[in-house]
Amino acid sequence: MYSYFSEANIWPRGLPLDAIRAPLPNFDTLPEVESDCPIQQGLADGNPDVDAIYRLVLPLPISFFRDRRVALGAGAWSPFNSQNTAWFPKAYELLYLPSYCTFRMTDIWRSFVAQRIAWENGWSVLFESPNVFQDRNEHSLMRDFADEVPGYLHNRTIGDRLEALKLSAGVDNNGENLIRCYEELIQLAVVDAEEMALVKAWVSDLEDLR
Repeated sequence: MYSYFSEANIWPRGLPLDAIRAPLPNFDTLPEVESDCPIQQGLADGNPDVDAIYRLVLPLPISFFRDRRVALGAGAWSPFNSQNTAWFPKAYELLYLPSYCTFRMTDIWRSFVAQRIAWENGWSVLFESPNVFQDRNEHSLMRDFADEVPGYLHNRTIGDRLEALKLSAGVDNNGENLIRCYEELIQLAVVDAEEMALVKAWVSDLEDLR
């Protein structure tokens, strides 16, 4: 996704490593259509959210192109993080962050689940030019790398398995679909079985608030 906003070889945290050099359609060839986008991520100039491999070997800071928007619909994947992201009320159930995984993967795996369920609702996920500048706090890059290893190893498989799931269409099925997606992640052993109790509690609490 970052390739649409920069000529640099840069990718968002969570992108499968074997997709970094994969060609994308030229920006000027993308169709202009109206899209329902209740999840919208703005990029960040300066020190954006990239993975530890990028930070260890490639330069920062960076400035992205201005005045661009790209909406990803059904079948188009890109990880997105918990930074500078707007969620509209009808997508609130998809805000659930898994607890039984590393901190560097929780928002990335949430983004995969949210995108998969969004497809059932006819939604796209919008990425737009930066509206913030980020100075990153000090991190141990090698600790970040260690926490990202589960993603380097499994993100491609997670996407494939979620895409193959049979889910139910419609916003009223968001909770059921969320549970189904986490059953798949538990079956893949990327999150622990204890996650399911939290997912079901989240869904139940939101249903009580309706």
